[in-house]
Amino acid sequence: MLTDREVRRRSLAWLLPLLTASLPKRRFAPRILRGVGDLLLRAAAAHYSIARARARSRRGPSERTGQRVLQQLDRRKTQRAVTLALRKQARRFVPPHPVDCAIDFHEIPYYGTAIDPKRPQFVKTKEERGTHRAYRYASLDIVTRDFRLTVGLRYLDHRGRLAAVLQDLLRDARATGVRIGRLYLDREFYGYEPLRFLAEQHLTVITPLRLGSRQRKRWEHGRRSYVTEHLLKDAKGRGAPLRLRIHVVVRYQKGEKFGKHGCQYLIYAVLGGLSLEARHEVPLPKTHELYRRRFGIESSYRVAEQGLPRTCARSVPWRLLYLGLALMLENEWVILRLQYTSEGRQGPRGMDVREELLRFDDLLELLFHGVVRALGTVREIRNPKPPPRRLTRWGMSL
Repeated sequence: MLTDREVRRRSLAWLLPLLTASLPKRRFAPRILRGVGDLLLRAAAAHYSIARARARSRRGPSERTGQRVLQQLDRRKTQRAVTLALRKQARRFVPPHPVDCAIDFHEIPYYGTAIDPKRPQFVKTKEERGTHRAYRYASLDIVTRDFRLTVGLRYLDHRGRLAAVLQDLLRDARATGVRIGRLYLDREFYGYEPLRFLAEQHLTVITPLRLGSRQRKRWEHGRRSYVTEHLLKDAKGRGAPLRLRIHVVVRYQKGEKFGKHGCQYLIYAVLGGLSLEARHEVPLPKTHELYRRRFGIESSYRVAEQGLPRTCARSVPWRLLYLGLALMLENEWVILRLQYTSEGRQGPRGMDVREELLRFDDLLELLFHGVVRALGTVREIRNPKPPPRRLTRWGMSL
């Protein structure tokens, strides 16, 4: 049976080492770190700031103490601590066979100014929610049919150097014990440098193309799906052209989405799996269905945002710790569902997860009640000063 105390205990089991490893040599008392950990969990469960979490708690460290601890976070140590924490959390639940993985970017809008104008901590993006600035992260997820797990998270202060981002995330996945079958990428990774790096790694990759009107006219024809080849050249002229297999998937739109009718052309670049004898082949009819699994990582971001504490801090490690906390809470939710709500079934899957028994909202509610047991809660509000006389003159009975 899963209780609120067990959820809090398991959450603190990975949060306290993460918080300790993110701090510099200066040590805080274990009692203070445990109190700050409870405040972070309460802020994540209720989706508000750590200041609000302390204001609603009767016990625990003060707001100033919690902010002093978080202000001591080191950027490199926090990145390493989050990487090791995700690795340790997911390692026991990684399937032994090759699995499908997805890499995507996550951008959190930012409305403030830069800490260092010469090297801002955010990146420029398309205007969204009233701003063109955002904190940028990249993550790698296992996207199987039964569950999704985040095994790598990297903070990025740039929009380029995509090959280096892929190298770091693939290193994190392999250190966790993940054997990558197919790798699904966002269209932003369609470029010579990242695809050449992946070709050298002998991975099976599916990514949509970034096309202009001229290239679309070249491939958007006919009513049947087909396969062709394309030579991707280096814009800098440093390397040999990269031979890609292009899958043009043709689907007929029946007006169900945006009222559109007619043929829809979905064009993907495929690396690896070029022959039917390949271990991880990519059949043409299943290309779109396979790539749809990548959308699971975007669903993971939407779920994790429910457990993301609020903050207006500009600190990079502060925000990285918050996002790592939210993603690890989601990982814990996936693991708890496998342990407490799964049943054995006949068939190729061999199991069935009863998702209705434990929603992510249910986990956050259990976590909230478990933390309230330790911190208490404010049940009354009292003003030490008397109300103004003006309200009495207005006829209000106070």
